[in-house]
Amino acid sequence: MRRFGALLLVVLMSIGVAPAAAQDDIPDACRTIVGCPDAGPKPENPGDRGGYAQLLTLLVLAGGVGFIGIKVGLAVRDGDRRTVDPPT
Repeated sequence: MRRFGALLLVVLMSIGVAPAAAQDDIPDACRTIVGCPDAGPKPENPGDRGGYAQLLTLLVLAGGVGFIGIKVGLAVRDGDRRTVDPPT
């Protein structure tokens, strides 16, 4: 009996059975793999999706990765200059 229940659960999850009410509130244009950019509520709190805190976090992370990339690039250039033998 347990195996049948587990199998039924796996089958239902794999075919994507969702309640009809969950599908009715989605516009037809948004039922693609990409979705709609305006689907969902507007951010009300700073931590909501698309809020300023999320965008600020993205900027800080991108700036940090860029800074590290610049430092690594400069260190590689400096290391290349030191290893080249001067012409005699």
